[in-house]
Amino acid sequence: MRIERFWVVVKPGPVSELGDICFETDAKGLALQLKGGLDEGDIHALYTACEEAQKEAGRILAAFNLNDALFA
Repeated sequence: MRIERFWVVVKPGPVSELGDICFETDAKGLALQLKGGLDEGDIHALYTACEEAQKEAGRILAAFNLNDALFA
């Protein structure tokens, strides 16, 4: 099976929303993201299924927001 499109989940920032940290791309698109300034250390995970990626993005976004609220 050849994977042509996949989902990228990146670490959230202070004002991130789900659409900011979870996006669909391909190898060329990811390469362009990295050339454009995306740091490889900011990539949390890669997924082949949209639902799994969105679930994980929601989970880490909620955890980030909770942590931010506790230490604000």
